[in-house]
Amino acid sequence: MYKKIKSPKTPWHNWFGNLFKVSLIPTGLEVETDVPVMNQLPEADIVIIRRQTNKWTNTQLQRLPDGIRHTRAACVLLELKYSESINVEAILQIGGYYKFYKHSHNLNQINSLKCFLISSKTPQKKTLNRFRYKPTRYSGVYKSSCPICRLFPIISLNDLSDAPYNLLFKLFASKKQASSNATKKLKTDLYGTFPYHLKCFISGFIYKCLIKGGKDMDWLNLTPKDMQSLKKEWLSTLYDSCTPSEVLSNYSPSEVLSNYSPSEVLSNFTPENFLAGLNSEQLNAISRILNK
Repeated sequence: MYKKIKSPKTPWHNWFGNLFKVSLIPTGLEVETDVPVMNQLPEADIVIIRRQTNKWTNTQLQRLPDGIRHTRAACVLLELKYSESINVEAILQIGGYYKFYKHSHNLNQINSLKCFLISSKTPQKKTLNRFRYKPTRYSGVYKSSCPICRLFPIISLNDLSDAPYNLLFKLFASKKQASSNATKKLKTDLYGTFPYHLKCFISGFIYKCLIKGGKDMDWLNLTPKDMQSLKKEWLSTLYDSCTPSEVLSNYSPSEVLSNYSPSEVLSNFTPENFLAGLNSEQLNAISRILNK
């Protein structure tokens, strides 16, 4: 049985473009067709993909914040606005991501893709009203009745509840009180339950923001006194929850030894231990010194 051969599509775009060429170029205008609209392909901040199950598992729900944990979409695209505000440009940007990601990945089923605008700053009331966003039953989560904006709920990190599954995300909230409370609750309530790789991430994040200053993130905007207090609390937590080998694995031997004087280092070794690490040439040199 022969397959039915599809007739080629009429190249309407070519005809339309050529119409402008033959019509307008003679008048002194320039007309280009099939023009790339950008030099570099756009990149979404984060995409979460659920392939193995039809809904979030209990383990996954422990790590997903309000808003995201309530969607049934298998693909979730997140656009973080850390220093920028929610505005027309943000809506247009995530709208483009929605259109092109859905098309390029053949996500044709209803609710196969959900996009969220994640805002470190609390959205202004006039902005929410402009795009017809209203609060939902979940604090910090806003949905719009506008036909376009309803595709892109907003999650305000400052305003999420302090439920355990929201705390990791609230580390990126812009308000000092919100992010500071999140760090303290993580420290007291959850840190000990996290797997080692997640502890490593949090310790790296705290090290970047507290110990090195976080100049490129302006994280928390703490006073020097608050910074020192929080730094002391977290260093204690980090070291208490890790074995010495886990802590030292993050540093080279020279970095560790630089904190001690030579006498302090040598005091932990017997002469036999020390000599065992020397080659014959080094041993001969020591012998010559001692025999002088």
